[in-house]
Amino acid sequence: MSLAHTFPFHSPKLAVMHRAVVAHIQSADYKFELPVLSQEIWERICDDPQERERLEFVGDSRIGSFVSEELYKCRPSEGPGFYTVSNLFCTSAFVSFMNLGQCARSVLTANATFAHIMNKAGFHDIKNPVKPAGDALETIIAAFYTEQGLEAFQSYAKLYFVPLIQIASKAYDGFRYVYLSFLFEICFCTEC
Repeated sequence: MSLAHTFPFHSPKLAVMHRAVVAHIQSADYKFELPVLSQEIWERICDDPQERERLEFVGDSRIGSFVSEELYKCRPSEGPGFYTVSNLFCTSAFVSFMNLGQCARSVLTANATFAHIMNKAGFHDIKNPVKPAGDALETIIAAFYTEQGLEAFQSYAKLYFVPLIQIASKAYDGFRYVYLSFLFEICFCTEC
């Protein structure tokens, strides 16, 4: 069975970043545990599909905001385009090496990435579709945020997402170096 659905990025840069993040998730170095939730909130998640959808929306937003803020913290000297260029540019051949912020966020918050995280925790078979696993992780994280508050959520997210942000940043730097070297070779090769 093909696992192509677990690696959805076609842009070379995004694919490199995603594969690096997934390799780290699958490594023995990365430990992951779901946050502890009360019985009451588990029952709400399991019994109320509307509440589950609301929590999924909040979880998606909280994780995305956290990743964006941490990217800014770890790469504060990037230019404005680093943070604001649309996702469309992530696949553009010429400018794709410039935009880590949006691209890293896309990789780090993708359902495919979350599916690998849930697989690591033993709650998802990677051969199955990725969206339910991504939705489940977002829902659980939002439930934790709702119960424990912002500070607890941030501590949890730092523990499990900052290492992935660092891996994505390193993969981006490696891709950018190779890409710029290739462009330099094409533009300034005297033997061509």
